[in-house]
Amino acid sequence: MKKTLCVTLFVITLLCALPALAQNPNYDQGPIWRVIYYHIKPGQAEPFWKDFREHLKPSYDALKKEGILSDYKVWNNVTTDGPNDWDVAVGLMFPNWSALDQSDAKSATIMAKHYGSRDAMIEAGKKRNDLREVVASKLAHEVMPK
Repeated sequence: MKKTLCVTLFVITLLCALPALAQNPNYDQGPIWRVIYYHIKPGQAEPFWKDFREHLKPSYDALKKEGILSDYKVWNNVTTDGPNDWDVAVGLMFPNWSALDQSDAKSATIMAKHYGSRDAMIEAGKKRNDLREVVASKLAHEVMPK
C-alpha cells in the first residue's frame, strides 16, 4: 500500500512538472515568423516591386483573410555589408507552429486562385528567380519578455 501511494505521488509530481517545463520564466511565447531575405538583381528593383504589388501582396492579404497568416511585414536593408547582401526581407507571421505546418497545402490553393491556375502560379515563381535571389530563409519564435 505504501509503495503504491509513493508511486502514485511520484507520477502526479511528474505530470505537474511537465507543464512547468514548457513555460519560461523570462518570456511568454508569441507567434512564429518566417523571414525570407532577398537580394534584388541589378536593374530588377522596379519589376520586383511591381510583382510584389500585383501578386504577392494580394496573395498575402488573402492568406491573412483566411487566417493562415496573422500578419506580414516587408523591410528594406539600409546598411548593406556587401554587394550580395540582402536588399528586401519579407516576414510572414503565423499564429503558432501548427499553423505554419499546415500552411503549405492551404496556401497553394488560395494562391492558385489569384494566379488562375497552379501552372500559372509556378511559372510566376520561376520568373521571380530572374528578379531576385534568396539570401536566407529563417524561422524565428517571437517572445515577449516578462
